[in-house]
Amino acid sequence: MSEKYHATPDEIVRAKWPHEIFLINLVFNHILVFASTFGVFSTFPLMVVIVPVTSFAITGYILVKARYVAASDDTIFVKAHWGLAHKRNSHFMWLLSVTCAVMAGGLWISAAMGWSKIATIALLGGVGLLPFMVSLLILIVLGNDAVHQAKSSKLPKGAISPAATATV
Repeated sequence: MSEKYHATPDEIVRAKWPHEIFLINLVFNHILVFASTFGVFSTFPLMVVIVPVTSFAITGYILVKARYVAASDDTIFVKAHWGLAHKRNSHFMWLLSVTCAVMAGGLWISAAMGWSKIATIALLGGVGLLPFMVSLLILIVLGNDAVHQAKSSKLPKGAISPAATATV
């Protein structure tokens, strides 16, 4: 459930921005760029590193900018949407860090134990990438909903404190 807010067009644009950046990171970087770099993995294996490096940069930008917006004198509507993006990006940063650690550990174990290429791909795909991709799809749906809420001038119910709600 969400609350209606009378936002100006400028506020709507500023509130949509963090969700749109987040979706660009998820859809473009983690799906399209990953698929294209994975296609050249046998020739350029380190090319896949572009995806997490870019993702950490984009996610870091959103986290820093959200703190800046929270300290500014922006409206509750904009602050709430940046706060929601901050929360989701924090979870995504944790998810990405765990996935990178699992992938690096899996590659190390595979090399140390002399596993075949098929066994390595099965381990890394099933244990490392599959849970990440499922979480990624859920975050894409949540991100699209957040963009829709911002376009519709809606505040997410849990995005602002009860004290701030009294002033809306």
